[in-house]
Amino acid sequence: MQKNIGTVDRNVRFLLGAVMLVAGVVYQSWWGVLGLVPIATAALGFCLLYVPLGINTDGQGYGTHVGYVATVKPDKDGNDISV
Repeated sequence: MQKNIGTVDRNVRFLLGAVMLVAGVVYQSWWGVLGLVPIATAALGFCLLYVPLGINTDGQGYGTHVGYVATVKPDKDGNDISV
């Protein structure tokens, strides 16, 4: 199992899971149980749903690198080329 969740993604998942967990306890609903899913994926660093979608926010490994920005530099003629 290769990690496919980056640092920002992990932090957002953990925060969202914690909010859902607290809401579940406060309102005595199933939100608490559902909040365990993003917390577990954040702890593992792996999201099973990302695999078929080809998403990888970790910045390494397989799939599409979400958030990747290419550096653009001009060549000697002034045309932009990607590095």
